[in-house]
Amino acid sequence: MKLLSTLAPLPLAVLVISAGLLACEPKRNIETSSSSQSSRSTSADTDTIRVVQHNTNAVQELKKFKDWVNQQAGKVDSSTNKNLPGIQAEFKKRSARLEKGLDSLSGEAKAEYQAARAKYKIWEAQNKQRTSQPLQAAEIEKRQAQLLGEYKDLNTITAANVREAYLLFMGMVRAKKQNWNQNDWDYVDYVYRQLNKRKDEFGTAISRTDKLKIKSLQAEYLALEASQDAKDLIKTVKSK
Repeated sequence: MKLLSTLAPLPLAVLVISAGLLACEPKRNIETSSSSQSSRSTSADTDTIRVVQHNTNAVQELKKFKDWVNQQAGKVDSSTNKNLPGIQAEFKKRSARLEKGLDSLSGEAKAEYQAARAKYKIWEAQNKQRTSQPLQAAEIEKRQAQLLGEYKDLNTITAANVREAYLLFMGMVRAKKQNWNQNDWDYVDYVYRQLNKRKDEFGTAISRTDKLKIKSLQAEYLALEASQDAKDLIKTVKSK
C-alpha cells in the first residue's frame, strides 16, 4: 500500500509537466511566424532599395549621355570627321548602357533620351555632309581678304600686331554674322584656325595684355559659332 501511495502522485506530476510544455507551444509558433514576416519585410525593403538605386543610375546615365551628345554637337571640322568611327562606337556603347535601365525611367526621361539620340544622328549626318565637301582655294582667299583686310597675308602678322588682326577679324564677324549660312561659317572657321596657328608661332613673344585680349576675342568667336550651330540644328530638326 505504501508503494502504491508513493507511485500514485507520479501521473499527476507528469500531467502538470506536459500541460506546461503544451502551453509553451503556441508561443513558439507565434515567434516563428513573426520571424518569417520580418524576413519577408526585409526582403521587400531590399528589393525597393534596388529599384530606387537602379532608377537613380539610369537618370545619371541619361544626364551623362545628353552632356556627351551636346559636346559632340559643338564639334564641326575636318578632324571630327576623321575621328567619326570612334565617336560612333562611343555613341553605341553609351546608348547600350543607358538602354539597360530604360524601363526604370519616366515617360519624360525616355522622351529626353530619344531627343538626344535624334540630335546626335542629325549632327552626324550634317558633319559627314559638310566635311565631305572640300573648301575651295579661291573662296578661302576671298574670305581671308574680307575678314583680315590688311592682314590677309598671314606672313604680315607679327607678335606686335597679332592683337590688331584678331580685333579686325572679330569686327567683321560681328558685322556680317547675321547674313551667313553654314557654308559661310565653314570658311570663316577656316580663316579663324589659320589665324590661331599664326598666333601660336609667336609663343611668349606676345605681351601678356595682348594674350588676355586675344583669349577674350577667341571666346567670343567660339560662342557665336556655337550659337549658329545650335540654330542650324534646330532648323534641321523642324524640317524633318
